[in-house]
Amino acid sequence: MTIETSAETPIEWAFNPFDAQFMTHPDSVLRAAREDAPIFMSPILGSWIITRYNDIAAVLREPERFSSKEILSITELLAPEVLELFGDYIPMEGTLTGVDPPNHTRLRSVLEAKFSASGVASLEPMVREVCEDLFVKLSGRHSADLLSEFAYPLPLIVVSRLLGIPKKAMMPLRKAVEEWGELSMALLTGVSLDEQMKMATHILEMHQLIGRLIEEHYQRPQNDLLGVIAQARDEKALTPHEMLSLVPGLFLAGHEAPANVITNLIWRLLSVPNRWQALLENPELARRYIDEALRCDPAVMGMWRIATQDTEFLGQSIAAGEKLFLVYLSGNRDETHYSNPDEFSIERGRIAPHLAFGRGIHHCIGAPLARIECRVALEMLAERMPNLRLADGFTPSYKPHPFLRGMAELPVVW
Repeated sequence: MTIETSAETPIEWAFNPFDAQFMTHPDSVLRAAREDAPIFMSPILGSWIITRYNDIAAVLREPERFSSKEILSITELLAPEVLELFGDYIPMEGTLTGVDPPNHTRLRSVLEAKFSASGVASLEPMVREVCEDLFVKLSGRHSADLLSEFAYPLPLIVVSRLLGIPKKAMMPLRKAVEEWGELSMALLTGVSLDEQMKMATHILEMHQLIGRLIEEHYQRPQNDLLGVIAQARDEKALTPHEMLSLVPGLFLAGHEAPANVITNLIWRLLSVPNRWQALLENPELARRYIDEALRCDPAVMGMWRIATQDTEFLGQSIAAGEKLFLVYLSGNRDETHYSNPDEFSIERGRIAPHLAFGRGIHHCIGAPLARIECRVALEMLAERMPNLRLADGFTPSYKPHPFLRGMAELPVVW
């Protein structure tokens, strides 16, 4: 199934992340954009859409001209009543993603030791332990939704332990982080004000809980990310607002994005049984499969930048303050960089580096951990469930979301 562009459905309306059909079958729309409209204004996102690999890379190379400051702020999408409830307590910066240097440099330096090569490698035993626990819950069964019962809880538990989130707080935080994304779409999708206020209350409670946890870790230092962030109050002069802004973003990026990658990866392998069989025979293929899945199906469909000055880009006049949305998914499928880009193949030879983790100063700090989670998940699934296959008749459907791209479910049998 494809979404065709036409006079009745011009490209600026066919590109719609809030539509499940587009998110599930984006290829024809993105291809048409790359060929005929490499930059266009989306009335749905209120942003200039950039679709070609080289153009995306060019924007990412110029953080002075194209800023990341507050790119994930949803202030303009919130009802006045929600804004009044939030007051000044809810940070709108969007963690590291929504901050420019020099503050970005200072905040990133707080986290870099935990995400160094040696720091991440030391987490592999914990990742394997979490997988083991999840397999125990699946024991004696022969079917499951691998998204909700394996791919999602794996990185959720890992990032919770890495941060130092108490077990009893994990699910409330998960719910509130999910509701943050839902709240960003609530006005556009017609959600009632009562429901918006309920979501906003949960989000406010989440930030209050995080504030209490940070204070506890400041008073009693611990060797986890909350402890590192708490001690940075003195060591890096972090304000309470900055400390509070880091945690929800890390929590979201640390569980939902890897869950989407793992799910997309497993679907790519099981949808062509020869791929799964090749992995069983040669586990060393795991890394190549992971890279190709990241290229074909990045968990982050794209990301925004904001013009810091009146400028011209690709022949368009862009005013200071206007947003650009860089479609990583489209760049990763650019015909000028990859042969047969819409196809999943590890036989391409040397290809351009994909954009799944961004580029430049905002390259995803958690990328090494996501790779370990994907590799361990594949290795242990192949070992424990060699007969794994998709449920009969399953075809993937992707959830609407302004910038994340993930399946709604992944039913499997073994």
